Amino acid sequence: MLIKIIIWMLILAYLHARQETEIEGNAGWARHLPTFRINVFITKLLIGKEITGYHIFMLLMFLVIFHLPLLFIPLTLKNECMIVGLMNIYWVIEDFLFFIVNPHFTLKNFCKEKICWHKRWILGLPVSYWVAIIIGVILIFLGRIVC
Repeated sequence: MLIKIIIWMLILAYLHARQETEIEGNAGWARHLPTFRINVFITKLLIGKEITGYHIFMLLMFLVIFHLPLLFIPLTLKNECMIVGLMNIYWVIEDFLFFIVNPHFTLKNFCKEKICWHKRWILGLPVSYWVAIIIGVILIFLGRIVC
């Protein structure tokens, strides 16, 4: 089952990254999109930058997509941990694929100097990737052990 979920997430992330490339082009983080922006202390603390309306509604849409299984399975702490954990991992995969499939960036330009909206980096990756991966793995682990 886990292999099927991983394959589904990779396909979804690839398609999403391609769509986002078409929308944002070389101006990532919705720099040139006509969207509202929230730039307050909490957004800087949580994600290190402003949040845009584009990203808020995208996050909400994927929250709904990832919770689709709850139409068929019960809402339990275990299932919620698995869903939110997988969603955290998904965002890292999708964001990384955005740079890979986007001809304005590509893998060779995946670095702090070329990607101005990821301001904090550790070990060659944005800090937000590390945070999302750690939270995702913890939630997935908790989802597997919760009775």
